[in-house]
Amino acid sequence: MRRLLMLLFIAQAVLGVKKYFIPNIAANWHKAQEFCISLGMTLVSVESLAEHEALVKFIKQSDKFSNATRFWLGGSDLAKEGTYTWVSSARFFTFQNWADGEPNNGNDTEHCIEMIHNIYVNRVWQWNDINCRTFEAYFICESVDSQCIQNF
Repeated sequence: MRRLLMLLFIAQAVLGVKKYFIPNIAANWHKAQEFCISLGMTLVSVESLAEHEALVKFIKQSDKFSNATRFWLGGSDLAKEGTYTWVSSARFFTFQNWADGEPNNGNDTEHCIEMIHNIYVNRVWQWNDINCRTFEAYFICESVDSQCIQNF
């Protein structure tokens, strides 16, 4: 656990008020979210072009960056087909960066969002919907806003 906390400290970046962390494991979307929660974090949401650009910059500085890499984001349409929301806030997508032809819900099984950087298939930091349970990828956790719950 101490080693994990040390990696968290080394790998995190402060982007605005958010802190990001890319664990050293790949997992399906559900396990990725569970892992982030175990750290007091959640899968990352990307709600603006500025956040997208900051996240790309963070990934490029990480040891997970390559010419063909994929990361889970915290978005899905699991609650209602075709209606994408962020797991961290339940907000609808206001910013989107879908690849051409996406989202397409291939085989009626693609409900979770990944960000792809793969120069070999001409997808550069674009989003794709993919199967939440069977596909495993690296993922990005973000800090949880401690102000999200307010007293009445």
